[in-house]
Amino acid sequence: MIALLLGLFLDGSVCAATPPTGVLRPMQVQDLLLVKRTPRWYNEVWSWQFLFDNGTQATLNYTWARLGFKDPVCGADLAYAGFEGRNYSVGREYPQDRFKQSASPFRIQIHPEMSAQGLPPESHHVHFETTKNQGFYLDMEFSRMVPGVVWGNGIWKVGDDNLTIVLAIPSARVKGRIAVGKDTLQVEGWAVMEHVSQTALLADIFNSSIRAFAAGPEPSYLNLFRENDGGDWTGFGVEWSPSGPHLVAPGRVFVQDGGNLPPLAFSITSPDGRRLAFRRSTVAQSGSLLDGMEGMTRWVIKQFVGNVVLQRGLLDKPNSFYQATSVR
Repeated sequence: MIALLLGLFLDGSVCAATPPTGVLRPMQVQDLLLVKRTPRWYNEVWSWQFLFDNGTQATLNYTWARLGFKDPVCGADLAYAGFEGRNYSVGREYPQDRFKQSASPFRIQIHPEMSAQGLPPESHHVHFETTKNQGFYLDMEFSRMVPGVVWGNGIWKVGDDNLTIVLAIPSARVKGRIAVGKDTLQVEGWAVMEHVSQTALLADIFNSSIRAFAAGPEPSYLNLFRENDGGDWTGFGVEWSPSGPHLVAPGRVFVQDGGNLPPLAFSITSPDGRRLAFRRSTVAQSGSLLDGMEGMTRWVIKQFVGNVVLQRGLLDKPNSFYQATSVR
């Protein structure tokens, strides 16, 4: 769960986020490599979202983090929603020297049993395995990948700090095996991959976010976040058509509050009138950020942040799903 704690310390002033400039461009291998910059709170996360044909959802995060209060670490966390009717999560944390990467062929590794390899859209494979608790397993081979995109340089400017978002795999079919303990399932389904880096802690500025994924040959992606202290929602979207991907840049953002649940409906309309909208259908999983944490990281988050709620479920479009995060 390191990947999600990175944005959850509430300290500092609010300043409006300035989006990237430029046009959508194809993702390159450099967009997926760890930079390991020096700011005290610098961190990166490689995140995969899965929606399997049997209804199970999964989220896998690999992370490198400079957390300020301790030496840099790398880690991984896996969550299942609806695995044979139950929800699970697990997290592992390791010294930073466990992290390995290469550009050609592309590969990142947190641990010998936690890796991703192959540069999308030509090839991609992810593997996660741990014996912690009852044991957890995920192994997926990707196919039919839509080429990844980046908005300009990908950088949102937030005061003196940066947030970089790369949509590495907008949509793909996956096939493989998932397991909890001795319960093993052969599955097929859809997947999306993002790579995010930041030079500061997100919740200095944002206290809520929702990311929507609509998989398929012509996918859609929407990433919205709300500025801290009751500020406005902002974000962006990307929508595919037969002619290719189209940016839905910040313009009018609508979010219908869901109370203790994720937003009921949300949309973005660009200045040129392009609109991307979703409506929440289900809440498949609701849990605490602390569930998958270990050691000092868990203690610090519990003491200084409190409860951070993660929620996942389905949206109103075919093969569409979301992840919502809020500080309460």
